Amino acid sequence: MSQHILVTGGNTGIGLALCKQLTYDYGCHVYLCSRSLEKGTAAVKSIVDGKPASCKGQCEVVQLDTSSDESVVSAVADVKARLAEGAQLYAIVNNAGTGLGHGATPDVVMNTNLFGPKRVIEGFMPLLSKSGRIVNVGSGAGPMYVARCSSDVKKMLCNPDISWEQIAEHAKSGLGSSADGMGGYGLSKALLSCYTMLLAKQHPELLISCLSPGFIETSMTKGMGASKSPEEGTVSIRHCLFEKLDGNGWFYGSDALRSPLHFLRNPGEPPYKGEPVE
Repeated sequence: MSQHILVTGGNTGIGLALCKQLTYDYGCHVYLCSRSLEKGTAAVKSIVDGKPASCKGQCEVVQLDTSSDESVVSAVADVKARLAEGAQLYAIVNNAGTGLGHGATPDVVMNTNLFGPKRVIEGFMPLLSKSGRIVNVGSGAGPMYVARCSSDVKKMLCNPDISWEQIAEHAKSGLGSSADGMGGYGLSKALLSCYTMLLAKQHPELLISCLSPGFIETSMTKGMGASKSPEEGTVSIRHCLFEKLDGNGWFYGSDALRSPLHFLRNPGEPPYKGEPVE
């Protein structure tokens, strides 16, 4: 039986590239989630039309706006009805995000990038295999944000015992901080890593990761000098989906090696070994 994988924000950029790879190269049954049903349908058609004859993977669209409670509830019911009896999701990939070149307000950025994955995970968790995986697509902007925080805040954000109450409170207070400088984007991605650590402690039976896909040319980074293609932005996502992971709740760089949250580790440098935060 092929592995069922749900990918949010799958109609464009890194999400679309990932859905295509999962369908073609891994033979997965992919639920490509899109806020716009029209755009999602077109994305699925582009994948299906280009599918090699020998490919056994499947891809279908699910309308899902991660910023809306009602939309998530509806999408969960939709996917549940489509899953064959006894089938479960192998993985959830929280790829949908906004900020930077999208021109979204800080509140919208936080609602999409932090609270969106939380809605999706809480909604789809009953459909996820007890030994499944969750991959939260973060950003190198997360460590960049944390590096500029005060020592006390930095230690709190890097503490694997951080609580949701601390995360939610900093989501409010941090938006008024000068440490972000990115309209809430770096803050939201840092807190997504914190949420990943919290989830890993709450669900040790699952493998839950957060990562930076790298500086990829998408609509979000248009005009910012990114030169890597969306296909190059899936390396760490696919690693966290399919490879053996030595830890849970870890943050990975774009080269699929463990990275710290409190400073930016460049691709090709030695992996982070869990050194304490100073």
